[in-house]
Amino acid sequence: MEMQLPVSVWPEWEIIEKIGEGSFGKVYKARRTEQGKTFYSAIKIITIPSSQGELDSARSELHDDGSVREYFHSLVDDCIQEVSTMEYFRGNSHVVSVEDYKVVEYLDDIGWDIYIRMEYLTSFLEFCEGRELTEEDVLRLGIDLCRALEYCQKQNIIHRDIKPENIFVSRFGEFKLGDFGIARELDRGASGLSKKGTFSYMAPEMYKGEEYDSRADIYSLGIVLYKLRNHNRIPFINLEKQLITYRDKENALMRRMSGEELPAPADAGRSLAQVILKACAYEKADRYQTAEEFREALEAVKQNRDTGREKEKSQKPQDGPVRDEASGENRRKKTGEQVPARTSRSGDKKSRQVHPVKSSARSGRNGASAGKRKKRTFDPLVPAVIVMFVAVLVIIGVFIWLVRENAELQRLKQSVAETMITAENQQLQEKLETIQEHATEITDNLNNYNWIGSEKEGKISYLDQEGQVMKVLVYPDLSQDGYYEEYYYWDGELFFAYIWADHNCLPELAEGEQMVELYYFDDNRLIRWIDRNNVVHDNETNDETYNEREEKYLTLANGYREELGGGTEESNSEEGTDHEVSD
Repeated sequence: MEMQLPVSVWPEWEIIEKIGEGSFGKVYKARRTEQGKTFYSAIKIITIPSSQGELDSARSELHDDGSVREYFHSLVDDCIQEVSTMEYFRGNSHVVSVEDYKVVEYLDDIGWDIYIRMEYLTSFLEFCEGRELTEEDVLRLGIDLCRALEYCQKQNIIHRDIKPENIFVSRFGEFKLGDFGIARELDRGASGLSKKGTFSYMAPEMYKGEEYDSRADIYSLGIVLYKLRNHNRIPFINLEKQLITYRDKENALMRRMSGEELPAPADAGRSLAQVILKACAYEKADRYQTAEEFREALEAVKQNRDTGREKEKSQKPQDGPVRDEASGENRRKKTGEQVPARTSRSGDKKSRQVHPVKSSARSGRNGASAGKRKKRTFDPLVPAVIVMFVAVLVIIGVFIWLVRENAELQRLKQSVAETMITAENQQLQEKLETIQEHATEITDNLNNYNWIGSEKEGKISYLDQEGQVMKVLVYPDLSQDGYYEEYYYWDGELFFAYIWADHNCLPELAEGEQMVELYYFDDNRLIRWIDRNNVVHDNETNDETYNEREEKYLTLANGYREELGGGTEESNSEEGTDHEVSD
């Protein structure tokens, strides 16, 4: 785990831990808490250039910083390709979904940070910990990833790096394909495609630098399935050997790339083994030609397994003959047939004939008994019990109907409430987008204009060339709470406040740790407050603390603006304190 985690560019998302690394960047787990509920996302951060050494090396080879910047900017464009590629798959249930992204350029040097926010999923390697995958699990994984590759083929995209590290699992048990960091669109021309990917799962034509197509992904997925049904080892690795060396892996790779026939996976059934070996065929023409063919073959194996289980159930011994014998005996009694007597224990094999009784008149006692039985058959209590039973059913039915009607009413109320909340959230989002546009314009001004700073009793304001106040900074010594206060204005009106403190302000904070609070204003009204616990408060005008914060920071911001001359260059010049300040 990294000693210090990066800061998210989305204030509402807090980065809490590093969870892995992809083809070009690091991946972190982020958390957002709102309305008492916690949500999670994965944020991938790609840094270009990746290190100071890489930047120094480029400067030594290129003529000037303009050329260096252009060189690395082309790499930024390549990385954005991952985002645009994965946007093709938005809504596909078998590909990791990208939810948002931002590109942040350094102001003091050549460099960029690319932030990509994705849905948070369980990595396949974590999913496999402490779990023994069955053949059914492997079939399901293969079918899900084939569906992902089908969509790739429709978009003319080759993934080129299918391996267990790039497979993820949703909370519903769906397998998803992720990390398209080295994927490229086929229409760029196969001749221009480079040899990338992971050697352990790479198709032979890619390894040899030959022309390849989407069948390379089919091969890689086949090797993944092979490994999962071969004691977690790739082809030609000794299954009995405990310690696997680098030389063992190299030897296995050379045998596979030379076209040696692959042995069947140790734990795969015959049907599944045939499908896997066909997907891993050395020649492209001998493999499945499309991901759809591959999926249909796996589905056929799965269907045969299910049918086989049904047959096993149907072949279990049943008690039919015993019931048939009993029913036959009853039938003979009813029709008057002779019933053979049971053989005596003494071994007498003679049988006696027993004639059925056809009339109750044979015995007075028997006749009386039969008459009593007939009277009990028409017991008058039976209809009453039936009526009561029907009444109970009717009452239960009415009760269920009332419960359903009440539930429908509650759903209707909830739907109305959600509609109102959605409308309010849409208005809030529009206001926040306006604030973001202002922030973007301020950033552009910071990059393109010389700034004039005015300092008065330790308070500093930054102004553009037209004299419009854009930012006021107040140091802890002059802050009401002893924190750093930063206020941003637009057309003289406060729209953003950034309040923060470090270890020097709050000794209870650890070294390097910060307390941050953010306030978003519109029309002199607080519309969003993100507190120090990263909890988002939107338009909570019925909350006393929320209203107090609104009044407090509006009052302070307006006071600072007036104190520093109302944000005009002329007024600051009158103070005789004009000087350039770099922000």
